[in-house]
Amino acid sequence: MLQIFILAAVALFLFWRLRAVLGSREGFEKSLKDMKESSDVKAIENIEDEPNKNNPDDDIFDYVEENSKSAEAFKKMKEFNGEFSVNKFVSGAKMAYEIILMAFEKGDIEKLGTLLEKKVLTSFKSVIDKRKKNGFLVDAKFIGMRDIRIINASFSSKTKVADVTLSFKSEITIVVKDREGNIIEGHPDDIKKQKDTWIFTKNLSENTPIWLLKSTL
Repeated sequence: MLQIFILAAVALFLFWRLRAVLGSREGFEKSLKDMKESSDVKAIENIEDEPNKNNPDDDIFDYVEENSKSAEAFKKMKEFNGEFSVNKFVSGAKMAYEIILMAFEKGDIEKLGTLLEKKVLTSFKSVIDKRKKNGFLVDAKFIGMRDIRIINASFSSKTKVADVTLSFKSEITIVVKDREGNIIEGHPDDIKKQKDTWIFTKNLSENTPIWLLKSTL
């Protein structure tokens, strides 16, 4: 009985740390069995609608308000790099979010290392290491993206560095087990709402398509 209590206490501490690193998860909203059609992220790589050819700025105004600081930042990004598209960036961010979230839950440091800046990687790794030390095993599945919005965007004409802050709302299932296979948290059929605010960054002068996760808020 005492051992179970200790495990539960450790689990609560780790979940508090996880919330500080990733974001918040809200209650069990519905069951997989009750879903007639899943809102799974399907073929996100194909969601790249071409901007309106008659008004290229529609690619910007579809995501942020006209005359806003974010709109001006995106205009500067486009002026510097004619290949940049806000629509394609958002599509890529959707994919990156799912990949990073699932890599974190599965403890895949190698994959995270290619998508995170060093400071964020260190923070993620500390939680993963504590989880492994306590023998916790995580089984997580990404159900789908409920909402994605651009909160802020900035671009430095001097350094050519672009930062974009996005808000994500998704649904996942997560089950945490101890070394003996006992479930400590969650259930395979219970879907949780996940909310995150992440900042992605990229030096637009560099010849790479990858935006790195700079910070989690």
